Amino acid sequence: MTEQLQAGGRIVVGTDLSHNADHAVDWAAERAVEVGAPLLVVLALPEVIIPRRVLPHHVLASDQGMDEVRQRASARLAELGDRVREAHEGLQVETRLLTGRASYVLAGASRSAEMVVVGARGRSDVPASVRALGGTADAVTTHAHGPVAVIRPDTKRDAEGPVVVGVDDSPEAMAAVSFAVAEAVRRGTGLVAVHVWDSTLMLLGGAGLWSGDGTQVSAALETMVDEVMRPYLDEHPDLQYRTLVLSGRAPNVLAEAAHEASVLVIGSRGRHGFAGQLLGSTSRDVLREAECPVVVVRT
Repeated sequence: MTEQLQAGGRIVVGTDLSHNADHAVDWAAERAVEVGAPLLVVLALPEVIIPRRVLPHHVLASDQGMDEVRQRASARLAELGDRVREAHEGLQVETRLLTGRASYVLAGASRSAEMVVVGARGRSDVPASVRALGGTADAVTTHAHGPVAVIRPDTKRDAEGPVVVGVDDSPEAMAAVSFAVAEAVRRGTGLVAVHVWDSTLMLLGGAGLWSGDGTQVSAALETMVDEVMRPYLDEHPDLQYRTLVLSGRAPNVLAEAAHEASVLVIGSRGRHGFAGQLLGSTSRDVLREAECPVVVVRT
């Protein structure tokens, strides 16, 4: 049975005690310091149900064996907590060892967390160019109820870079825009709003099926993005801001646009472009290919 976790406004980060997970923990600790929130580091151990008649000698088939696993995990988790406290003096750090699937624990914690942070992969050595996002990260970003930051082991940390946000006119994208604006204001960096449109229209034009051109499409979409952004910009007139309307394969285009970003923000679902299949294959590609931290904002 998966244990429930009440986050109480803390930054919650999941770990499997791997080196890759340490990158997510370190990013979460820095985030907690920046926003003045406590940090909660969570390790979830799955229930191991192995019939004794099937594996009578397996160490995990006995309560004693699982107790040993939990004791070792608890000790390692405590060491991790001490390391984070030493690196960030004054940061309130709590560690919690729970029973259940990590994805369920973290998705549940997102209901009351300031943010949930997950690593893009755990103990896999599959190259980033060919691997999937990863079971836990994929499940958490799909089922979370609040913002989830996804941190790859090779994530670049450019605190001075702008905040980049994927924009369309869907309600889901509005939540991402609201988060991105607040993030840019807090960081004191610029904001770049990116809309990616499907260049298939250009192929239709080449076949004589469409008489428009890319310039017309880009101009209309730029107007749409500016209309979406206007209320936020009116509220923050000093915020440095620019719009990018680009065509191409959405994950590649967004990843390239966010090459020097401090963070890339995307919504949970949208109507067109990259957002139309968010947390389908397109969004997983965005999370996999972006070199900066990616925050998925779910509504």
